[in-house]
Amino acid sequence: MRSRLRLSSQPPLLVTAGPVVIMLAGSLDEWLPHFRGLEERMADAVEAAWPICIAPLQSKKNAMTHEDHITEHLVQALIRTKRVPGRIIYQYTLLAEDAGGNVSAPSNIDFVLTVGDDEDVYLACECKRLNVPYKTGVRGLVSEYVDEGLMRFVTGQYSSGLPLAMMLGYVMNAKTDIARRGVGRIMALRSTAIGLQSERDAAVASGRPLRFHTTHACMSGHIIEVAHILLAWR
Repeated sequence: MRSRLRLSSQPPLLVTAGPVVIMLAGSLDEWLPHFRGLEERMADAVEAAWPICIAPLQSKKNAMTHEDHITEHLVQALIRTKRVPGRIIYQYTLLAEDAGGNVSAPSNIDFVLTVGDDEDVYLACECKRLNVPYKTGVRGLVSEYVDEGLMRFVTGQYSSGLPLAMMLGYVMNAKTDIARRGVGRIMALRSTAIGLQSERDAAVASGRPLRFHTTHACMSGHIIEVAHILLAWR
């Protein structure tokens, strides 16, 4: 299995956040404010990069515009804006080692913001489409958002031992309020499976992405906070 962080035993980790150097050490509760600061900067950067991301895709927007292609454009736009510290890495590979010492790469996170120089410390961003218009009607894809995205943080497949992660929802018909209700409904139905502990919405500003936060009890026993951003494709 991939080694987990021993937060109480390893030396302090220095994280560069613009002109400020943050020292991360000790418990997850002590780490969380620093991760929240990075998350807020990443959320603002995503919002600024979103129009740049979708501009070249507008002419070919349809049900076959998959999240990987959108994410490629988003990551490129984020790198060019240079609004966040650290490196943004597309398709961040997680290595796993079994009891016999065999190493494999079973999964990739859509993209991460690296934190310091420890490969196990990062702000993960997992991306899913929502409200996709097909010829037969709109598919919400909210189950996929929860089961194939959010659940990966709960199981520890992604962000194992880390206090915070991000989910981005590409709302293909721009109806973020409907997408939010759909995600909320599925999370309520799956509340036990996803270890849902709390849910809070940020103030809604007209024309801006919709943001909310959830906290989850992970299967490993620690608590993770997930920041969600629903981006309207207009």
